Amino acid sequence: MKLCMMSCMLEGLTPQEIVDIAVKCDMPAIDWIGLHGCQAKYLREIAENAGLVIAAHTMLKTKFLKGEKDYLDDFKRSLDDAVTLGAPVMMLPPFPRYVQKSMEDDRKLWTEYYAQAVPLSLAAGVTLTIESTGYVNSPITTGEEVLEVLKQVPGLKLTFDHGNVATADDPDKAYELLKEFIVHVHLKDWKISDAPTPESTQESLKRCGKYYDNIIIGEGDMDLKRFWDITDANTRSCYVNLETRDFTNTMTPLAAMQKVANYLRDW
Repeated sequence: MKLCMMSCMLEGLTPQEIVDIAVKCDMPAIDWIGLHGCQAKYLREIAENAGLVIAAHTMLKTKFLKGEKDYLDDFKRSLDDAVTLGAPVMMLPPFPRYVQKSMEDDRKLWTEYYAQAVPLSLAAGVTLTIESTGYVNSPITTGEEVLEVLKQVPGLKLTFDHGNVATADDPDKAYELLKEFIVHVHLKDWKISDAPTPESTQESLKRCGKYYDNIIIGEGDMDLKRFWDITDANTRSCYVNLETRDFTNTMTPLAAMQKVANYLRDW
């Protein structure tokens, strides 16, 4: 498995500390989620100096979510960041809009946004991706919902988030439906229950009606090994973000990432 550091999972550490942990865990790549308050040029320099490939950049901007008319300016700035980073892939996650009329309306508006954004990304030499998001009102989560958007926006590709899909759909069936579009992968684990647990937050309730609590990869209810065994050569050639940490805060960030990396590396 081509392991990729997901920088936001080490929030609170400096970018240099994040890079150092990736290196100590023998991860070959990093996905810069946002810019951590830094310039893209700096993030590229410290990653490349450490021998890390910048596999992707994930855009975290809110104008579109707020319904502001100049949202495409947000996209253009993040696209410039991706180019500066040298990231071949940029992901624009379709979170629920702050004022949502319906999931169907959100999905239509997101499709229009992607249709505007893809020509810009292609002109810049960057592959733009969508992902399933895992909130209770996420407008694009199931395989069919993702496929609906992909079919309407030629050139748009997919970051396949196995755990997020599982909050509203069978991730194996969704994978088979979407695998031709996949250029990047996210893996996470969940502890799934029918009722809230002491660890549950307001975000734990998912579209399927169950409660999904964050847990370090390998200790939850997601059968990640069985899923990975059914993936094809194209998916296995993709970088895989480790969307995980020790959510109990009993391990150091390095120890938690080393544990997960050692667990997954030879899959």
